Amino acid sequence: MKIKWIVYSLILIVAQSCNSQSNKKELSIIVENEVEKVLKDHRFNAISIAVVDKKRSFLGHYGELDKHLNNKPSNKTLYEIASVSKTMTGYLVACAVNEQKLKLESSVYDILGKEYENLEFNGEPVRIKHLITHTSGLPLNIKGISELYQKATTNNYYKAKKKLNEYKKEELLSEVKYLELHQKPGEVYSYSNVAPNLIAYILEKVYDKSFEQILKEKLLIPAQMTNTYINLDKNNELLLANGYNDRNELMPNFKKPIKLWGAAGRIKSNSKDLLNYIKWQLNSENSNVKISHTKLFHDVDNIWIGYFWEIIQDENSSHLEHHGGIYGSQNWLMIYPEQNIGISIIANSSFPEANQIIKELANSILNRLK
Repeated sequence: MKIKWIVYSLILIVAQSCNSQSNKKELSIIVENEVEKVLKDHRFNAISIAVVDKKRSFLGHYGELDKHLNNKPSNKTLYEIASVSKTMTGYLVACAVNEQKLKLESSVYDILGKEYENLEFNGEPVRIKHLITHTSGLPLNIKGISELYQKATTNNYYKAKKKLNEYKKEELLSEVKYLELHQKPGEVYSYSNVAPNLIAYILEKVYDKSFEQILKEKLLIPAQMTNTYINLDKNNELLLANGYNDRNELMPNFKKPIKLWGAAGRIKSNSKDLLNYIKWQLNSENSNVKISHTKLFHDVDNIWIGYFWEIIQDENSSHLEHHGGIYGSQNWLMIYPEQNIGISIIANSSFPEANQIIKELANSILNRLK
């Protein structure tokens, strides 16, 4: 009987292993078929994809990082994930709320003091919930950046990158202290890259630690994201992918350390870490994740805003998504908690249509998985 049981167990293990390999192969075929269609567009260089489909997971890398160099991306390749960084900042806010270090209804000046009493309009102060839902009325960018972006030239991108590289935390806080709001907080969606940086400063105050340290302790270490950074050391600088525009011109990147917190869009990561981040976001037992997925502000139609997440309410379910775009990189992260599915797609190319093309690629893959 004992021998029969051992034989049966071995057969079961082999069968499960074969089934797992078959599932992974099926998943890879789905992804490869869809990516091939996109890479026919020669404006794209390389694409890296991470997919979690229930118990299956897949990492895929396609194209060349630099045209004609045959240097395919790998699990080690670092990309700028741009504004997808905001979802990680939002998760840290959820941790602080769960630990009762922050309250969504608290005003900025409740935490930072009277110097920030200018952050109100008609008696309504900017609250934590307004900062994380883009309803604070804080500007899109620091002074001088939006003006450069109005004329999207390579030269202006390099000027903007230089300014953002050198811009100090003290300068941002000084700007915020003298802002005059023109709308009541909490009523109008107005995207802001200033708000996440102010949130980073608030998190430092309540935790008495640097934002980078909080990020590591609360998210990167527990989620096993060991190759995700705000600032890169010399070795990791070599792993950061070059980025290009639609004319294959080399675009600026944030390879060198910055002086701001980086909470709005300066995180670099690889697809292996983003796969783990998807799994972290799909963990229904993680109370911090649940909080970060809370609908806080109804924007338009079926779109809500959570802790920096866009939450799309469909007829019978909802999913979360966020786009990240910078001079030479475009990516989408989509999470479907109810279906236990998630996808991250990153390309080291950036041009006006790239955002939509990558989103359509993600949706094509997801539609074949559902």
